[in-house]
Amino acid sequence: MKLSNATPRALAVALLGWMLATPALAADATPGPSLAGQSRAIDLRLGAQSGLSKSAWSAPVKIHAADAAYIKVHFAQFDLPAGVVLEVSDPKRSEVYRYRKGDLGRYTVDAALGEDGKTRFGAMSVAGDTAVLRLTGTPTEPWAPHHGVRVARYDEGFPQAMMGELSDAGLLNGGGSAKSICGTKDSRPVACYASTDATAVARSKPVALILLNGTKWCTAWRVGPDNRIFTNNHCLDSAADVAGSEFWFNYQATTCAGTTSGALTKVAGDRMLKTNQTLDYTLLTVKNFASISSFGYLSLDVRKPVVGEEIYISGHPDTRMKELSVVSDRDGGGRCKVIDADADGYGTDTDAGYYCDTEGGNSGSPVLARSSHKVVALHHFGGNCNVAAPNRGVKMQLIWPQVSSYFGGVVP
Repeated sequence: MKLSNATPRALAVALLGWMLATPALAADATPGPSLAGQSRAIDLRLGAQSGLSKSAWSAPVKIHAADAAYIKVHFAQFDLPAGVVLEVSDPKRSEVYRYRKGDLGRYTVDAALGEDGKTRFGAMSVAGDTAVLRLTGTPTEPWAPHHGVRVARYDEGFPQAMMGELSDAGLLNGGGSAKSICGTKDSRPVACYASTDATAVARSKPVALILLNGTKWCTAWRVGPDNRIFTNNHCLDSAADVAGSEFWFNYQATTCAGTTSGALTKVAGDRMLKTNQTLDYTLLTVKNFASISSFGYLSLDVRKPVVGEEIYISGHPDTRMKELSVVSDRDGGGRCKVIDADADGYGTDTDAGYYCDTEGGNSGSPVLARSSHKVVALHHFGGNCNVAAPNRGVKMQLIWPQVSSYFGGVVP
């Protein structure tokens, strides 16, 4: 069975309608996560409650959305007899997630949908425009009337081919200034720097994409050797947001001009440790931490940034695969530099200012000092690309005292 839905162009029309009905955002308005997709209601049931044969109840079911970047399935009921496993995969089975009685594996919990992480939850997303659902195994107890699986909705990612158009129209911005590209767009896929800036490429490995509740997008990164992740408060500001989020590691093109990502490792959010709105940070943990340990971690530079020092930023602008912002034509075409060591953010003098290009989705990106290759600021919003309102990141010098106890008082 294959269930299909609207075309990508229909999504664009809907978004354009939304834009026309929404007042324009002023520069430096409160930012939010970038829009990555939309949810669709569905009523799909799997199981053998009607006395179906195994060949019938184990037949694969496909959910398809033309050209979608990903599909994320939400279960309104999950109750299977022992021995039966539900697989959620892409058609090529590059990603396969398995769910069974007493062992849900990797999943998210969206409280707004009434999910409880037991019988109602979100499967991990699969890349591409088709998700395949299939019941496998042999029941070791009889199928009962209460057994079965019901899909109530799924999320579909906006097609990557449309992202440039949607971004240029201002349709993906989650709030705040969209004027974050200062002059010519200078950020490039990480792989483009493989031979010329190997250290910056290596420091990009711990940087991940956040998929929040299946439809929104930000950047996060591992900090220190233990299970610690940083992002913005305006991306994830509650325990519920953390529980509803996926973190995608290695979502980056394998070549400079490539459109294919390397093999992804996805984990779900676990606990929110600390958050602060003024300094716009959230520190959290993830589930299945061991699976991301190979990506390494970033260290912190908890000093005041210096005007003129070189910096670079790694993140996921406008739902694209990971990019590095290393140079800026506003800095004479050379490496990005700090232009203001005491810029105002949500508080007075809380930020460092720079012309490094950033876009929606870069929220939560690490700003690394070239001198130490450690994180000196946490990027959180763009400005008007002038000295009075540059792009900005909150100084780690101010964040560290609030989170040091989660690192045993030792700067990672």
